[in-house]
Amino acid sequence: MINKHICVLWVTLLISFYIDSQDTLVYNIPKVYNFENIQGDTITNAQFTVSFLEKLYTQKHKNNQKINILHIGDSHLQADYITHTSRVSLQKIFGNAGRGFVSPLKISKSNEPFNYQTKSPNNWKSNRCVSSKIYQPIGLGGMSIKTEDSNAVIQLKTYNTDSMDYSFNKVYIYHTKGDSTFTIQISDSSSNLLIPNKQSEQPYRSTFSISKNTSIVKISTLKTDTIQKSFTFFGAVLENENSGILYHCVGINGAKYKDYYKTADFCNQTSSLSPDVILISLGTNESFQKNFNSDKFYNEIDTLVTKLSIANPNKPIILTTPANSFYYHQINNNLPLISQTIIQYASDKNLAYWDLFSITGGENSAVLWKKANLLSKDGIHYSKDGYIHQGNLLTKAIINAYNKYVSIRH
Repeated sequence: MINKHICVLWVTLLISFYIDSQDTLVYNIPKVYNFENIQGDTITNAQFTVSFLEKLYTQKHKNNQKINILHIGDSHLQADYITHTSRVSLQKIFGNAGRGFVSPLKISKSNEPFNYQTKSPNNWKSNRCVSSKIYQPIGLGGMSIKTEDSNAVIQLKTYNTDSMDYSFNKVYIYHTKGDSTFTIQISDSSSNLLIPNKQSEQPYRSTFSISKNTSIVKISTLKTDTIQKSFTFFGAVLENENSGILYHCVGINGAKYKDYYKTADFCNQTSSLSPDVILISLGTNESFQKNFNSDKFYNEIDTLVTKLSIANPNKPIILTTPANSFYYHQINNNLPLISQTIIQYASDKNLAYWDLFSITGGENSAVLWKKANLLSKDGIHYSKDGYIHQGNLLTKAIINAYNKYVSIRH
């Protein structure tokens, strides 16, 4: 006779296995290279991101959450190939809540992601957080554009890509306010003026709702008082009415940790996104220093993380290490030290981290990345395929962390 307690145990295990198999997700990377450590592709210390993982779980089961991911970085992110890959992949699993934050990079005469466009016929002065002199406010995008033209126009346009619809019906405009700032008007693709939602306004943000989804809006300045002199624009968040993922990418060419805390506006404005997790992918530009000092770099990491944590209390932060690359056609020997310092800081401060440096092959792996056509000609940046591959690796790491969380959640 079979012991009834054994039967109960087996039924419990079978039910648990069934639940886990229903909850866990499968994410396959299109191509894996033999020089990578794919088994190590995970978020280390993911237990410090439980609030984010639980929200993903709730969204997967109830489809009633807007989940905000904020990813901060340098030129590796500005083109948006890494983050676009992760954005689309995660939105296909958890839902598409919109394109998220967009910066007027093209208007500032810099490279802009391929999935949206900003343009203006007017003259603008641009300033970036990496500039030696900060002569105008720097907001959420790590940059800003400013005009003294009282009849200026900015057009924001999204493009549907990879079967994702990035039309939107809510726009959050990030800009300066005050008596000396021009009044702004927002119109949709049919030239209908949008009425601002006064209840949603913040000192640096104005909110507008649209009756139906659109892919184009225009921001116009208007002088309504003699003391109004200029208008400074930081960027916009574009959302739809769906629950799901909003993946906000902020990337500035040449950026370092210290550049993002030069002005209080950047860190303070991140709170308006209500980020459920913040990823920081910096360190490459610090590695170019001839006399790299790991203690100094450690303190720079700490300053940015502390300021972001003050603006976003109890929100998980994931630090990422940069992949291996060249500098002046030689292997960049500072990158192992950069990665070690980031990992040491994360371990000391109980933060999660994603060790892209080790996952992609570690020291000297740039030689193999170059042979696989995953590096660009300058040896510092990666090819489009290289960035897309890194985006797939990041998505895989997040899904691995999610699956591990689900397996112990019950």
